[in-house]
Amino acid sequence: MSFRDFLHTTREWTDEEGLLGLKYAINQAWMGVLRRSSPLFEDGTNVYEEDWDLLLILDACRVDAIEEVADEYSFLNAPGTMRSVASTSIEWMEKTFADEYSDEIENTVYVTANQHSSSVKDRPFVDFENVYDYGWDDEAGTVRAEVITDVSIEVGREYGDEYDRMIVHYMQPHFPSIPKPIGHGNKFDNVWKGLMVGRGDENEIWESYIANLRYVLNQVEVLLENIDADTVAISADHGNGIGEWGVYEHPVGIPTAAVKTVPWYVTNATDEGTRDPEDISTTDAGTTSPEQRLKSLGYL
Repeated sequence: MSFRDFLHTTREWTDEEGLLGLKYAINQAWMGVLRRSSPLFEDGTNVYEEDWDLLLILDACRVDAIEEVADEYSFLNAPGTMRSVASTSIEWMEKTFADEYSDEIENTVYVTANQHSSSVKDRPFVDFENVYDYGWDDEAGTVRAEVITDVSIEVGREYGDEYDRMIVHYMQPHFPSIPKPIGHGNKFDNVWKGLMVGRGDENEIWESYIANLRYVLNQVEVLLENIDADTVAISADHGNGIGEWGVYEHPVGIPTAAVKTVPWYVTNATDEGTRDPEDISTTDAGTTSPEQRLKSLGYL
């Protein structure tokens, strides 16, 4: 953003929202400074450089959040962290599924609920299940975790030994929170942007975020009992800022630890046949427009 653009945007947002718009404009200028500082920070590690058969991505999962609930889940007993290659999902996909990893991609099944996944649909996956396209839930305003679990179980059993690696990309704990919805009602409807400009209660937002994390971890537990994998890694595409270095949410190109350091828990999985997955093709895929979906996820 040029200085002229910054002045124009600041005036526009201030005219619309008063002090809230001014705060937001100043914050966006600061994000530009942080982006330019990225070369001063450590690069991230591509997940294909790590050892795993099944990789579970919990979208926008903070390290301290999963640490808070880890004692509640037996499969979270081998903790660790890694530095992600990105601070946003689309950036993570483009850097993870890069041409230099084409051999690995050719042996990977990718099941995803993320709205940016169409950007990598042409990569040579064994199977690419873009559940965002057919598993959206209008009422929840996202793809429910149980839908991703069912598709992953079905695909895992179908392909068996035909792939070396499988990635399952859940949309939670990224807002909206299914068990504890929360939001605001103006231009800054996004929960984190609202917090940035002084709207909303931080404790209430954190409780909603943690509830959404427990919700998806409950589904991870189901998946681990219904799929075979010697080495399972539970991680995230990126973290989520709640004010560290002035960063809220997960803006593109931000190098700070709150959005680049992600969990890396290691466990295993055995298909015990405790879940008979629902056929997603028989469910209502939702009728909301692309714009309405992005707004629900906090991007508009």
